[in-house]
Amino acid sequence: MAGLRTNRFRLLREDDSARDARLTLSEERLRAARQQEAVAQLGQQALAGAPVAELTDAAVALAARALEVEFASLLELRPESRTLVLRAGVGWRAGAVGRTILPADAVVSSLSVLVHGKDRPFGILGAHTPRRREFTIHDAHFLQAVANVLATAIDRARTEAALRSSEEHFRSLIENASDIVTVVGENGVFRYASPSVERVLGYGPSDLLERNAFDYVHPEDIALVAEALARAIQRPGSPQAAQFRFRARDGSWRMLDAVGQARAELGGSAHLIVNARDVTERRRQERALRENKERLRTVIAGAPLVLFALDRHGVFTMVEGRGLDALGVRPALLVGRSAFELYADLPHALADVRRALAGETFSSVVEVFGIVFETWYSPVRDGDGPVAGVIGVGTDITERRRAEEALRRSEESHRALVQHASYAIYRSTPDGRFLTVNPALVAMLGYESAEQLLGVDLATDVYATPGERARILARFESSGDAIDGVEVTWKRRNGQAILVQLAGRAVRRADGSIECFETIAEDVTEQRALEEQLRQSQKLEAIGQLTGGIAHDFNNLLTIILANAQLLAKAIPTTLEPAHADLRDVMSAALRGRVMVKELLGFARRSRLELQPLSLGGLVRDLTGFLRRILPADVEIVAQDGADLPDVRADAHAAEQILFNLATNARDAMPDGGVLRLETHLVHLSEEQRQACGAVHAGDHVCLAVEDTGVGMDAATRARMFEPFFTTKAPGKGTGLGLATVYGLVKQHGGGIEVDSEPGKGTRFRIYFPLADEAAVPALQRSGEPEARGGSETVLVVEDDDQLRRSAKRILEEAGYQVVTAADGLEALEALRQIAGVRLVFSDLVMPRLGGRALYDAARREGVTVPFLFASGYSDSDRVASLDPSMPLLHKPWMATDLLGRIRDVLDRK
Repeated sequence: MAGLRTNRFRLLREDDSARDARLTLSEERLRAARQQEAVAQLGQQALAGAPVAELTDAAVALAARALEVEFASLLELRPESRTLVLRAGVGWRAGAVGRTILPADAVVSSLSVLVHGKDRPFGILGAHTPRRREFTIHDAHFLQAVANVLATAIDRARTEAALRSSEEHFRSLIENASDIVTVVGENGVFRYASPSVERVLGYGPSDLLERNAFDYVHPEDIALVAEALARAIQRPGSPQAAQFRFRARDGSWRMLDAVGQARAELGGSAHLIVNARDVTERRRQERALRENKERLRTVIAGAPLVLFALDRHGVFTMVEGRGLDALGVRPALLVGRSAFELYADLPHALADVRRALAGETFSSVVEVFGIVFETWYSPVRDGDGPVAGVIGVGTDITERRRAEEALRRSEESHRALVQHASYAIYRSTPDGRFLTVNPALVAMLGYESAEQLLGVDLATDVYATPGERARILARFESSGDAIDGVEVTWKRRNGQAILVQLAGRAVRRADGSIECFETIAEDVTEQRALEEQLRQSQKLEAIGQLTGGIAHDFNNLLTIILANAQLLAKAIPTTLEPAHADLRDVMSAALRGRVMVKELLGFARRSRLELQPLSLGGLVRDLTGFLRRILPADVEIVAQDGADLPDVRADAHAAEQILFNLATNARDAMPDGGVLRLETHLVHLSEEQRQACGAVHAGDHVCLAVEDTGVGMDAATRARMFEPFFTTKAPGKGTGLGLATVYGLVKQHGGGIEVDSEPGKGTRFRIYFPLADEAAVPALQRSGEPEARGGSETVLVVEDDDQLRRSAKRILEEAGYQVVTAADGLEALEALRQIAGVRLVFSDLVMPRLGGRALYDAARREGVTVPFLFASGYSDSDRVASLDPSMPLLHKPWMATDLLGRIRDVLDRK
């Protein structure tokens, strides 16, 4: 390239005398003439529109011939890479064009000029020879002339390419646009129609050519279109708009919104370019919206209500309704006035307006100018932004207030309940779209605004299943256009299912078709859940009542069996071992029956508990080791108790039984082993949580959680798991009293219970114990069983059951006591009057005619001071509440050792 630059500028350094020496004047003129002729020929090719590639090849060949050189080239300048590429050439090897950059070692002499386009250089046109050659100024002028012709041709080609691209772009826009683009002559004849005319009107573009547009315009709109056409022609370049009806191919009339602009042509005529859009559907929707608004306005104007709207500054923007008649004002007197000005002397009304503008939705009763209104306020927001205004409905309840004044006190609580109930009101179309909704419905379904709710589909977005809405529509048809008290399942925006009670009617048009449905909806989900909870509680309570009564009779029977078995054991010689074994089986069965009765009483909440402060965490720690010994080795026990837990108010033995029963239940649920987790921690029960678990009081409780990794329970099993004698175990594997006992004992403690379980996911019980009022004290060590010692004192036995009375008499007589018997309290009272020396009265607590406590009171009134020992097969508080806790009580079923020990203990205490 250095050689090229040297040769290019050598011409400038040559003086005229050296050039004249090498070329004669005639030869120079002849060459110049030939060069001019060649440039002229090249220019004619350019004017004829020859392609740029052809011109570049011709220019390079012309330069080589005219300048008599072996090589000629056109080097294209690429600014982005700052390189020169061989675009056309003569004398170069095959395949060099498009790639080769001029090599420095192939040229000795060279002449190059710049091919400068309109905006930037295109490249370099050069003539090259491997021989030493000196080019003249005429050579340079010739080569520059060729370059100029070539530059002009390149610029023109680029301009034509850009124009073609622009035309193709706009043609694509027109052909793919949804609007119709037409060209119409001033006589109304179509000259062009875009392809979109077929999509909108059904005509092919060629169907309209040379046809008069007025043949398709609705007769009533021809004058309107003609006037717009005349205005456009009179004012070329000024857009003119018109809306008119245009006949489609199928014969229907489509409403077009058109804008046209006139363009002048040679000869003074003009044509119009028209852009038309089909607005038929939009006009139909606008008309329907106007009709709905007018209908709603008519309903409001005829209703005994006042519907109003306030802007963000409290200025009335709308007031409608017949309720204004009671105030003696017209809407025009209020629109544009400030509520703060009108209510200046009504502090209650001013407070309500401020609450509503602050964003609160509420209802209020206010007196305005002597008229009492029940008014509902709802703020209107700009999306999620601040409050933009308030809408409200006021109902004139003056007469109603006067009529209900006498009943106000008795109905106050009921009215409060009704005012706070979630009643939703809405209107909907037969195809499942909301027309109007109130804020209560918006809140019930969990949406942010009424506008958002208006866009949902009832069948798919509100009803749990589309078929359920179809069922409701069928009810409207079959029940005389009205429904009342129909319950359906809806779903909130977040997918949560709710149970809703519907009452509404179908609004029909004059032709009998259904126009809309007007419906009131109430969320009864919680109400139904409470009803189900009450039914379950009543069911268990009824079972408990029955169980408690049966348990009393069983206690008497078991006492007779145990007492007589012990008497027989003493009477049968010790050598008769088989007989003694049989008696032991009888006593063992009776003792198991006693345990079962105790569990029944626990479920029925009839067992007598000693509620004292108890460390629940300590109890769990103490029993963990015992549970590890009785549970299978493949059951892992994980115990965790919270630190510094407060004491609970509980019966220690009952709490142990609860934990043992739950652990046993968990063991049976994990036949292949698993993990048993025991946990205690402090929780605070809200009122809602208290109702869910059944605790007596809300507040702080200590939770005992027992969780297993067993088979879990399905919904049907969970519904019956606390019923006595209900079990899923194989026959002989369980009594069905374990969880029933847990339920009864928890309720007797005033606590709560919750269960989470699914098939294959294990079970988790949570027992909530109420806190104790004072700290626990170490329990005293219990003494062993009472020593069965006899005596010689006289004992009065009072028992209404003959067999049990005889058994007690025999046991006491064999122990050395003198026994007097009585069948009820009246006989016993008479015996006390007649027989001297009675040292103790052993009396059943519940008897016909005169019970044990009544006998005690009568004896004390008559001055009898002998001690009493009471016995009872009942353990419920109703029957033993009359006893002072210090009075001795022997629970049935008792054994001989129990009876003798307690009698001896009472006699010795005196």
